[in-house]
Amino acid sequence: MSDPIQRRLEALEKENLQLRRAVEELSILNELSVAISSSRATEDIIQTIIKRSVKAISTEQGVITLVGEDQADPTQTLVRTMSSSGDREAYSPDQNLLGWMYMNRRALIINDPRHDDRFKGVRWSNSVRSVLAVPMVVHSRLIGVLTLYNKKRGRDFSEEDQRLLSILAGQSAQVVETARLYEEEKKLASVNQELSLAFDIQSRLLPSAAPDIDGYDIHGMTVPAQSVGGDLFDFIETLDGKVAVCVGDVSGKGMPAALMMSNVQATLRGQALFLDSAKGTIERSNRLLSQSIKRGSFVTIFYAVLSPVDHSVNYVNAGHNKPYVIRADGTLEKLEEGGLVVGFMASHPYQETTRHLEKGDTLFVYSDGVTEAMNAAHDQYDEDRLEALLPTLAGQSAADLVGAVWTDVKKHTAGSPPNDDITMLVVRRTQGLASRP
Repeated sequence: MSDPIQRRLEALEKENLQLRRAVEELSILNELSVAISSSRATEDIIQTIIKRSVKAISTEQGVITLVGEDQADPTQTLVRTMSSSGDREAYSPDQNLLGWMYMNRRALIINDPRHDDRFKGVRWSNSVRSVLAVPMVVHSRLIGVLTLYNKKRGRDFSEEDQRLLSILAGQSAQVVETARLYEEEKKLASVNQELSLAFDIQSRLLPSAAPDIDGYDIHGMTVPAQSVGGDLFDFIETLDGKVAVCVGDVSGKGMPAALMMSNVQATLRGQALFLDSAKGTIERSNRLLSQSIKRGSFVTIFYAVLSPVDHSVNYVNAGHNKPYVIRADGTLEKLEEGGLVVGFMASHPYQETTRHLEKGDTLFVYSDGVTEAMNAAHDQYDEDRLEALLPTLAGQSAADLVGAVWTDVKKHTAGSPPNDDITMLVVRRTQGLASRP
């Protein structure tokens, strides 16, 4: 009779032990849930998870390493947060350990690091006696690794330790990911707000309307590839009754290019008010901008001074795309003269050239975003297509001409996002012709 009773008692004791462990685990999970639900900051949540894990498993130190999604290096560390139970050397997961976890996505116990065949050649710290690592997975995607070091009292990590830590990591992974995404959304919202403000400021810097010049029809437009861009066009009325027109293209895109563009625009406007020649304005602006433009950056500029009296256009091309003159009869003339980009060599001399606009002639200036616009197959719009289109637009108003080119570019790209800022400026002589509204 004693043997069956003894076996029954042992079974009851084992069952009670399992129940006590389950209650302890539920208590730990409940405490963890309450603790991490009180904070939305990723760093605070991670610290709480580590501290609770270190206490629950009874170890010296814990680390959570969030990993990136870079396909070239999927174990790239995004965040590493460490918590220790005392004043000890700070450990961090070896890259081999992170790589193993990425490949296997399962818990790992290392109770003899220096003799573990899975990590031959890894140089562990002398104070590392044992390691327990578990994956943090959200929707089958590894977002991080929770690693504990050195079971207290010299003990080894057990299967029970592994099971409990896996549960803790599984319950925590989604919370960490949600908190991280929330913070990213807040940062993105802040960035979008700043970009919206920057776009508004940049839009105000560009001319809202072309100057009203008797006998001329002038129009310009720019479309940034990103929220803000590095292209510019401008109309500057000088003191002697002439009008300077320009198109510029700053190297790069986005906010850095936009900031440089505003500097370039302010410099050109400042010099144009005191210098009546295109050559003088560009050379003086080049000397000034060379002092503020960082090495490796530059600006291409086409700058022209229009005289409505004699219908001359005196221009300097500083490394910019070669503009065109569309004659009244549809003949296309390419303005081949050009020089070095602005900001590269402070003392560079520039060449000034003169053209005359006859009745019905049109000056067309553009940035390389037009000819380099690509479709889904990465085929560029290119100069040949532009040169075939422009003669057919002779006689159209400045705004209609710009609209026709823009429509043809969009037809070519067929919905593909722009890879560069697109800018166009048109000066058309209408004197003696019926000007379109």
